[in-house]
Amino acid sequence: MAIILALLPFPAAAQGPGVGWSLAERWCMACHVIEREPPGAPAQAVPSFEAIAAKPGTTAESLDRYLSVGHTRMPDFAMSRAERKALIDYILSLR
Repeated sequence: MAIILALLPFPAAAQGPGVGWSLAERWCMACHVIEREPPGAPAQAVPSFEAIAAKPGTTAESLDRYLSVGHTRMPDFAMSRAERKALIDYILSLR
């Protein structure tokens, strides 16, 4: 039984920002810089995750609301609650 439990994946929410980074790499990096930018990096039309995290009004709740609805400028990704939480945890870890 212990072997079977060890082989089961943990929910994304239980794995922290590392899972969020994997999701960002798969879904977001075509448009966003998803890792810390070097100092003096040029600004792009699409904000980096670090810039999003640094905005004064950015909270877990505001990101969850934004990622829970369709976006005009972003593809409509169907993320589970656990995936959204992992992605949000990753974005906020860039503060």
